[in-house]
Amino acid sequence: MKYLLLAMSMALAIIGQTFLKRGVLASGLVPNISSLIKTIFSPFVLIGLGAYAISTLFWLFVFISFFVLKEPITQYKLIGIALIIFGVYFLFK
Repeated sequence: MKYLLLAMSMALAIIGQTFLKRGVLASGLVPNISSLIKTIFSPFVLIGLGAYAISTLFWLFVFISFFVLKEPITQYKLIGIALIIFGVYFLFK
């Protein structure tokens, strides 16, 4: 069950980021209040924020399983976390 929640969390985070980026690019955001308000209330940005919010809820259930259910953090999980961090680092290098 926790792996399904983790997969859903990741998928919704990706969907949320994609919609947020598309919404900001489509709005032609410029540094003023009216443009910011227009961007925040664009459908793409609202969908992105909603997907991100649901993703966060799923992630909380996955994260809580460590503390509440006392699930161990194994060596393989730590290696996986390190690989993700390095991957993100090299992605933005």
